[in-house]
Amino acid sequence: MSPQSSDKSGRKSNLSVYTMMLILSFIALTTGAILLFMELQRYGSWPQWNT
Repeated sequence: MSPQSSDKSGRKSNLSVYTMMLILSFIALTTGAILLFMELQRYGSWPQWNT
């Protein structure tokens, strides 16, 4: 086996489609949770249903 084909320590692996979908879904869920928290803060302190 040649040393070029077995040496992978210096190469960065490519991102797959599934990795990008995982990153995008994490960003979307985090953004949604932050926006929901900001919306709940408009209704007063905890618990919001006692306003």
